Amino acid sequence: MSVKLRELIRAVRACKTAQEERAVIAKECALIRTAFKDNAIAVRHRNVAKLLFIHMLGYPSHFGQMECLKLIASPNFPEKRIGYLALMLLLDERTEVLTLVTNSLKNDLQHESQYVVGLALTSVGNLATADMGRVLVADVASQLQSSNPYVRKKAALALIRILKRIPELSEDYVDGIIGLLKDRSHGVLIAAVQLILEIVSLQSMAIERIKRIVPSLVKMLRNLLNLGYSPEHDVAGIADPFLQVKLLHLLALLGQKSHEASELMNDILAQVATNTETNRNAGNAILYECVKTVMMIESETGLKILAINILGRFLLNRDNNIRYVALNSLSRVVNDDMSAVQRHRELTCQITFLAKGNTGATILECLKDPDVSIRQRALELTYQLVNSSNIQELVREMLNYLIVSAPEHKAALCSRVSAVVKRFAPSPKWQIETLITMLSIAGNHCDDSILCMTVDLVTRLSELHAFATHKLFRLLRGELPRAQIALMHVAVWCIGEYGDHLIVPSHNNGESEHIYQAIPANEVLGLLEAVLRSHLATELTKSYVLTTLMKLCNRLGEGKEESINLIAQYNSSLSLELHQRSCEYKSLLDCKWGDMLPKTFARTPALQPSSSVEKTTDLQAAGQPTITPQQNAPKAPSDLLDLNNLLDGTDGRCAKAPNNLSRTDTDLLSDIFPEASSMITQDNEEAPTRSQRADLQITAYDKDGLSIVMCIAREHADHRIVNVTCKFFNHTQRSLNKFIFQAAVPKYVAMEMMPASASFLPANSLGRVTQKISLKNTSPGKPLKMLIKVQYNVGDNLVIEQVQVPPFPLEHYSS
Repeated sequence: MSVKLRELIRAVRACKTAQEERAVIAKECALIRTAFKDNAIAVRHRNVAKLLFIHMLGYPSHFGQMECLKLIASPNFPEKRIGYLALMLLLDERTEVLTLVTNSLKNDLQHESQYVVGLALTSVGNLATADMGRVLVADVASQLQSSNPYVRKKAALALIRILKRIPELSEDYVDGIIGLLKDRSHGVLIAAVQLILEIVSLQSMAIERIKRIVPSLVKMLRNLLNLGYSPEHDVAGIADPFLQVKLLHLLALLGQKSHEASELMNDILAQVATNTETNRNAGNAILYECVKTVMMIESETGLKILAINILGRFLLNRDNNIRYVALNSLSRVVNDDMSAVQRHRELTCQITFLAKGNTGATILECLKDPDVSIRQRALELTYQLVNSSNIQELVREMLNYLIVSAPEHKAALCSRVSAVVKRFAPSPKWQIETLITMLSIAGNHCDDSILCMTVDLVTRLSELHAFATHKLFRLLRGELPRAQIALMHVAVWCIGEYGDHLIVPSHNNGESEHIYQAIPANEVLGLLEAVLRSHLATELTKSYVLTTLMKLCNRLGEGKEESINLIAQYNSSLSLELHQRSCEYKSLLDCKWGDMLPKTFARTPALQPSSSVEKTTDLQAAGQPTITPQQNAPKAPSDLLDLNNLLDGTDGRCAKAPNNLSRTDTDLLSDIFPEASSMITQDNEEAPTRSQRADLQITAYDKDGLSIVMCIAREHADHRIVNVTCKFFNHTQRSLNKFIFQAAVPKYVAMEMMPASASFLPANSLGRVTQKISLKNTSPGKPLKMLIKVQYNVGDNLVIEQVQVPPFPLEHYSS
């Protein structure tokens, strides 16, 4: 005979090993099965109670499901109570046995005992399926008119579950639900408000019918504010904060895009914002919900400023959770409703004041908080608040934060700083100085695009050549033992291009803080020699230095012998690149090439945009029509894996790629002597070179500020294999979170997709996130086709797009 529940618990607790516990549970389960088989009615409820304990320990208990139904059908309340408890714990809505309990629930909903009705309503609220809901909804709704407030509250909560499963039934019970708002019971009121909240979120058509209760909701909220001390529902001196929060949430939903409803709420929201105390968490919760309501409805500008001030007070709080909530709310205001913020200039000024204010806990002060989550949210908000009027101060704080930020966050921060500097820089000189400072702080984490932007900016501004070169030279000289590699590359490049400015003083239009004295040529060559000997110098760095030495030989009137000696050190280098450069550069210094040396190492002209993405952007900015692949592509199937459109009706035609590929040779001398290059390639005009094959690009997707550029390169060892590098460009001012890129190909193509470098696309990020795909075409006669799907979050909105990429333009790869 099985033991009692108390004895089973004592036996389990006495076990010293898991094996002993399993033995005790196995023995007891066998006894319980025997009792169920013998139909031992007297101990059925005890066995089911023990089965609940066994279930909580994680052991199988499915064999007792039918016994739960027998206990529910029992007329005795203790057994019925154990049966309903076991029903909610041992079963879920996917269990087929659950349909057998519908009749028992229907009978118990009409029971004369309020406790039995409460048990049935609780079970409906936890387990009701759509089929059960259609059968029981009328009985549950009838209990809303019960004389017992306990039953009315349970019925409202059970109806929430049914309406979630069957939203189309909401409109049939709106009037009866609204009547519950006149109830005097606190439990019924809060359940009714929650039920109306669910209806508003499930059925937008019902909002117009519910908006007529806005005056009643306002009156109810005002009564709560004017109510004195109520011991039943008082929390820390605040009357019924849970009901206040739910009322504010409901008002926010009803006031959206409704000027009339918002007008009725303005006064009460101002009263809540001014009269609620902030020295308790209950008051802070109400104020937070009040701020959310003010920002969601069509409220007045003064009320919005009051809400921003509340968030400013939250920043003064010592509790990190409240400060995080304040930063998160300000970020949501700026990110999701930027147009409204721009319309209200006072609101913009108030948020900017919080960013630049002198109080002890402004947004910028949060960048120095010990809590990393608060620092990150403050950084996000600071980035969103940057404009032309505060760019210098906010960027200075972002650079200060860059010094102490975690290494994994530096790359994203550098990209954001470069984006805002490029957009809002007050002057080119300040932009160059800021980029150089960033390279000196976190150059090892900067993307190559930042280096290219710095070089391009210096190249285009001839009046700043001397300033940039002097500044980079002095920074590199001061930080060389531990200089950032990006700073080293940019400085070496600028010294090679504009090193002649170093040997003369730089006055920079008479600005005293930027007056630089002339530097002897031997010091310049000494710095380059120190770079070559640095343990941080890579092969690429040394290649830059060798080219710089050649250019200085052409520009400076002295130091030629020292430059030749430094270049000759790599005549026997094990690195093929350095060995080739050293030998060829030494040959060029021969007297017979003296006439060509000035032309060969002339200054690099200003860079011109050549990427397909930039060309498309320029055409769109000029108002010219552009053609992207998805405009002419057939409509994508509804399922990403449905490849019928790709497999059927293939005619083998491929879209032509734009003929903007540059021709280069693997020989370094071909860059120096263009005549030799043309002679080499004269007989092979139609054959593509390696660089042509590597630089083939198509824009596979371009919509809503997100573009995907595919860089295609074919394997030389196996021409059936194509390597595709997808670069993701976010041209918007908002970050794209939870980014997912998927691709599908026909059955005759084998695909291997590597993980993306990141699942987060920062605002204004240009190709920093990439994903590599390897394709092997097992049927060379058929074209390569691909179907892509992108999914990402913009704020709280989920975006899913699907497009078919046209056949890859692989005519250039004919073997």
